[in-house]
Amino acid sequence: MSEVNISVEEIQILLNLDDEISVMYPLYKHFDIFKATQREDGYKLKIMQGEAEFDEQQNYHTTQEMPSYSDFLECLLSSGIICYENFEEFVEVFKSYENLRKTVLFCPDTNVVYHRFLTNSRIKNILLVDTIKEEIEASLNYKYSPQQLAELKKDVKYQQFLLDEFINRRMKKSRLACIAMAEYRELRRYAIEVEGVEKSTNDKEANDRIIVKTLRRFEKERSALSVLLTADRQMADLCELEGIEYFLFDFPHAVDAKECSFKGMLSLIYNLAMVFGVVRLNSVVVFGEFRGKKSIDELKLRFLDEKLFERFEKHLRICRRLMKLGIKQ
Repeated sequence: MSEVNISVEEIQILLNLDDEISVMYPLYKHFDIFKATQREDGYKLKIMQGEAEFDEQQNYHTTQEMPSYSDFLECLLSSGIICYENFEEFVEVFKSYENLRKTVLFCPDTNVVYHRFLTNSRIKNILLVDTIKEEIEASLNYKYSPQQLAELKKDVKYQQFLLDEFINRRMKKSRLACIAMAEYRELRRYAIEVEGVEKSTNDKEANDRIIVKTLRRFEKERSALSVLLTADRQMADLCELEGIEYFLFDFPHAVDAKECSFKGMLSLIYNLAMVFGVVRLNSVVVFGEFRGKKSIDELKLRFLDEKLFERFEKHLRICRRLMKLGIKQ
């Protein structure tokens, strides 16, 4: 079987070779996640698995490393394909803040960074508390030990050999953190970043308090209004106690995704490969985590169809040569 390492953008080359897409999780039995048909403006989606189907598969396994329905929802959310249930309400609140004379800065808490809400919404007036970065960094380097991987292989009934790529590689918690760190780095390019009032800890509740107290200090020192964005009820309660403005997002509980853009599809496949560890796109196995991986946005493709690989490699070679020319659009 032929293999090649690619960047996220180069997934598009593979997608261009077929108008219809089927993405499945190979470690579950006959588990198609979604199907998609290409259109002029993007893709028509058909979600194949719901909460009951994910729960049924998880009942066969004892490890938390296997993908859950919640993981799937977060992949859709961070890809910008679905949004928080009360997003329209937030839009109205956002408009009301724009009418204020005082500068308004929106501060995401850690879970909103994981969901990549701000980049998907293109909000630019952002305040970042570095406690969030420290929380994400603390989750980055959890790797499978040989014993953990052996136990995972025993737990998996189908295509266990795919897990050979996970030797000394990141666990699901760390793969999620990779996506969040990429989001944080993107946000800090145009955000105001401030230090927390204290160093972060291993206690999530303590870190939540640090973030809220930092916002209160910021408001005292600057003539600006900070609004915390969160999907965590407990964090909203802390804001109430400290007198900090906030907006509480409602996490979606059911998938209502019928279409997505070309960009959204690239992001979804990348996110699924990262969070699930491995997925299969038609006849191509896509690894988000694998031996020899050098950068967060790198994927590995394993082709089960040699003729498809030859077509893909030809287009990949042409695209990479064109990119080296440095032609700007």
